[in-house]
Amino acid sequence: MANIFWLLLAVTLGLDGSKGRTLDGGRKASSFKPQHPMEATVKDDQNTAGPVFGLNDIQTHDIDKDEGNGRIIPTAEPPNSDPPAVEESNNVVDEDSAEEEQPVGDEGVSYERLDPEPEGNNVAFDVDVFQGDSDLVVIMRRMYESLTKRLNSLKSRVTSVEQTARDILARLTVMDCSDLKQDTSRSGIYTFHMDHNGKRPVSVVCDMETDGGGWTVVQRRLPHSKAVDFDREWHDYKVGFGHASTDYWAGLENLYIWTNSRQYELRIHLSDFAGDTAYALYDRFYVEGEDEGYRLHVSGYSGTAGDSLGNEGKSDNFTANGMMFTAHDEDHDTSHEINCAKYWKIGGWWFNRCSWANLNGPYKEQGEGDGIGINWHMWRNKEYLRSSTMMIRPSRNP
Repeated sequence: MANIFWLLLAVTLGLDGSKGRTLDGGRKASSFKPQHPMEATVKDDQNTAGPVFGLNDIQTHDIDKDEGNGRIIPTAEPPNSDPPAVEESNNVVDEDSAEEEQPVGDEGVSYERLDPEPEGNNVAFDVDVFQGDSDLVVIMRRMYESLTKRLNSLKSRVTSVEQTARDILARLTVMDCSDLKQDTSRSGIYTFHMDHNGKRPVSVVCDMETDGGGWTVVQRRLPHSKAVDFDREWHDYKVGFGHASTDYWAGLENLYIWTNSRQYELRIHLSDFAGDTAYALYDRFYVEGEDEGYRLHVSGYSGTAGDSLGNEGKSDNFTANGMMFTAHDEDHDTSHEINCAKYWKIGGWWFNRCSWANLNGPYKEQGEGDGIGINWHMWRNKEYLRSSTMMIRPSRNP
């Protein structure tokens, strides 16, 4: 009996010991994880369907994690089953098996939270990437708008270059109104660059109608109540003053540049307060430089106003031809007693002792009296004139 007892005891112990061994010989314990009924389908971030498990399906602990996708995978222990045997070992514990215990939710389901992918790996869709015909139309419209903007910018630059080229050409070739196209240019105010570099542009009236046109108006006196003051210093007469829209003087230096670049003729228009008009034409007109006091030279008179500048070739104490210019602060007249411009306050002119004419005198209304105003004595003697105009163009009878 004793022998039989010990034999049964040994068999019993052997059977109990076999229950604690694993199918892989004790190397690693298996874990049975039935799929939770509510997790029939698992999808990742790209909406791709994951594996589907039924209630009777099982997966081992080695494949129940979807590494690196950041999803939460529900796991559950089989109901009414003993926990798997834990076998002690002196080997290093695997990191997967050393994870912290996860919280357990309803119905015995536990959740494992896996680390998400780094943000740099996420796929970001640009809103400008077209996904259909409408997006392609938007992109084509943007390309068209960009090309149109660049084309307009190029057109603007070309226009600017063309304008600059025209300005340079005008400064080199267009010096007065006679250089304007006779068939397309109209009478009006134009600007010329006498020194070709824009330092001192001069704006004058161009008369494109009188006697064939091409006249550059260098002096003008108009009838109005607020006349420009012509009683000025030498510098003003040198560089010019006034405005081309009213009364003005183009400047002695400009007269010098014009009349020494080619041969010019001078035409003077006069009107009185009775409405009568007259003119004086000189075939040859020029002035010398500042070193010579802008000395006046005229010849070849014709017209209806009389030769008040040359005295018909009979020089006397009132002849302007051959005289230097005088202003109230620069006395170049031939009078030893007075400065004609300063004494009579009659503006700057080519005075002798003093003159038969002065178109730069003070503007006065008719009947004011002493003959000191805008005068042309060969036509209206000491009467005040209502208006005067001096204009030049290259001579047509050189």
